[in-house]
Amino acid sequence: MSTASIRSANAVAPTDAEGKHGQRQSLISVLSIPVPAAKPKLPLRWQVVMIALTCMCTFGNHWSNGLIVALKTTIEKKLKINNSEFATLVTVTNLVNTFLCIALGFVIDKFGGPLMSVILAAFHLAGAIVEAGATTNGLNSYHVLMAGKIIAAIGDGSLDNAQHKIFTTYFAPGKGFGVSIGIIWSMANLAQYIGQSTANVMSENLGSYSWPLWISAVISLFSLLCAICIVILDKFLRSHYEVIDHSKRVDQPSAGKARTFNWPAVRQMPFTFWFVILFATFENAGVQSFLSISTQFAQQRLNKGAVVGGWVSSFYLLLPVGLVPLEGVFIDAYGHRVTILFLSGCMFLISMLLLRFSETVPTFVCAYVFYAFAQSLTPAPQVEILRSIIPDSRYYATAFAIKKSIIQGSIVIIVTAAGRLQDLSPNDSLESAVTVWLVYAFACVLVSGALLSACYTPFGKRCLPAARLSEVRPKYLEREVEKLWELRLHTATEESKDGSATPKQKEVVLKSPVPGSVSSYARWVAVGAGFAIVLTAWVIFGFGVEWGVHGNIVAGTTGE
Repeated sequence: MSTASIRSANAVAPTDAEGKHGQRQSLISVLSIPVPAAKPKLPLRWQVVMIALTCMCTFGNHWSNGLIVALKTTIEKKLKINNSEFATLVTVTNLVNTFLCIALGFVIDKFGGPLMSVILAAFHLAGAIVEAGATTNGLNSYHVLMAGKIIAAIGDGSLDNAQHKIFTTYFAPGKGFGVSIGIIWSMANLAQYIGQSTANVMSENLGSYSWPLWISAVISLFSLLCAICIVILDKFLRSHYEVIDHSKRVDQPSAGKARTFNWPAVRQMPFTFWFVILFATFENAGVQSFLSISTQFAQQRLNKGAVVGGWVSSFYLLLPVGLVPLEGVFIDAYGHRVTILFLSGCMFLISMLLLRFSETVPTFVCAYVFYAFAQSLTPAPQVEILRSIIPDSRYYATAFAIKKSIIQGSIVIIVTAAGRLQDLSPNDSLESAVTVWLVYAFACVLVSGALLSACYTPFGKRCLPAARLSEVRPKYLEREVEKLWELRLHTATEESKDGSATPKQKEVVLKSPVPGSVSSYARWVAVGAGFAIVLTAWVIFGFGVEWGVHGNIVAGTTGE
């Protein structure tokens, strides 16, 4: 060996003493690196604070939902507008959110619920201020009022979606998520009841119909401040406590927020998801749009004025205040989400049958009680089931936005059809218009009945396993996953055919779309049908304006 080679080897290879010394130095260096202390678990008291603030950030939104409808007679007189113009004033908010909800759903998945809650609450506050200003100091501008409604609609349409996104992060299914959703809708119904029932009272006693709108704007400011507190609290909790993000997919622990405008996420929604959307198209749209005629219907049946009609037609909102949180507790403990959907549809159907075929006052009161039960049973199980059936909960806001967008279109369709029937009535009666809601009620019972039967039949379990998983008791979920896995071995991926898949991985596979061209075509048809409903809504709205649809029937809600 040459001298140069020896020098080179000596330069590269350390001696034994040097090697041991280097190992000791490396060990000391590793030991000296400070290990971050484990963060404590998130205390229950902070979860309660998060629920309270999240509920309050939409309090102003729900307070204002029924104001314009409740003040209909006064607004038409002061602004000198006809029924068709009033219908356009209110239904335009539904049209705005048919497409806007989906776009904002992608954005909520991208940036999270806390930040988007602030932005959406700010839009609602801006719109509420413009609405109030349009009725102040003799301005009485129809176009300014409509501009305010459109601005507010940008925030109204997706603010509840941002709320749900917050709770999907902080609460797991069966571990507080149902309770939190129940509390949200309890406060929402309370806010809407107060706003709707006191609008005419304040207008008459304070001397101006602008006062209810300005009070609504002040409450909206309070809601915006609560939304800002949510952002601050979220950052504080993440820096001081171990906050487990329950919106992450189980087989992707390092996954971050969803990519924005993820079209494959829409195409990969399972067929069970579209089944639930079909139910919501009839149930949610029917229940929510009926709110807007409830006051006038009560006036016609009871032969009373607007104030009495407003109080009577608003009492149904009190039942959900106490019932929905208990419903959330039940869902967290026992499941049975599909069963509750079916019961909701049955209550809605009974209510519409009583209103359509009986004209006595006791029957009318009984019908409104059943309607109150339908209203109570509608929101919580749908939010819960939507989260439990999609394979990747990171895209919950996208899934919720798709549902809400289609519901907005369905509301416009049912409102316009019912308005046309009322126009054709010789005495401006709502009797024939109720027939449309009766048809919707029959449809939602049929759809929910089919979905419920799928949860308890072998064929249904194989085709719609996600529906069965949403029905079982949460503590028995893993056991049910194993049973369904045996029924659908052909859905196993190549990685999990060796039996090494965990129950969580099997759950994701069961909730994912079934491979095959038939399943793909069925989901494409479902996507097309949803788009057709939204497109039809825009066309029907145009016909409604041409027909001069009466403003007595309006979509006075944002639709869950």
